[in-house]
Amino acid sequence: MDSEFENIHEGEEEVEERVGSSVGDVTAKVLSIRMGGARDVNAESVTITQGGARNVKGNTVTLRQAGAQSVTADSLVVRQGGVLKAQAGHLEMVQGGIVFAQTQAASLTASQTGIVLSRGDVTMDQAAARVVLAGGNATMDQAGSVVIAARNVKAENCGTFLLLAGRVEGDVNAAFGPRESAIFGAVAGAVAGLVLLLNRLRRRRR
Repeated sequence: MDSEFENIHEGEEEVEERVGSSVGDVTAKVLSIRMGGARDVNAESVTITQGGARNVKGNTVTLRQAGAQSVTADSLVVRQGGVLKAQAGHLEMVQGGIVFAQTQAASLTASQTGIVLSRGDVTMDQAAARVVLAGGNATMDQAGSVVIAARNVKAENCGTFLLLAGRVEGDVNAAFGPRESAIFGAVAGAVAGLVLLLNRLRRRRR
């Protein structure tokens, strides 16, 4: 497919648009990639549609039916796309997937995630994750996670294996609730301490 390079003026901003092209490193103020790919992308605003990139850095990054290995952004929107590693101030994902995400706040809808680390709130609507660690609140609706740890958890029709929260509201099916998790942690810590002690005694005998 022949590549097209266009400079489109929107107001006072020049948008660099690349259609159907595979390029290397790209640096621009406002960048739009459609049906193409790039290696490393650095721009204030990045939109990738039906394409992909290796590393993307920008203030606002939007992926529509697109993917990236790594994204660093103040605001990241993923719609029917995927990211291996994301670091964003705010993450919004709809019908997408992320392996590891570190955010200030996250909103996940009909999406799959591996690990989500958020300093603020996490909202999950018909979404699933392996681990969710939130410094703020976790709000879940028909969602699930193997491990959930948050200040407060508000959920409806949700399930988890290990739940750690200061307060829980709603319907959460947890194999280990806050009380059981605390007991499990204390027992696990005691067992780990005993194992370490036995190993030290064995070394001294040798």
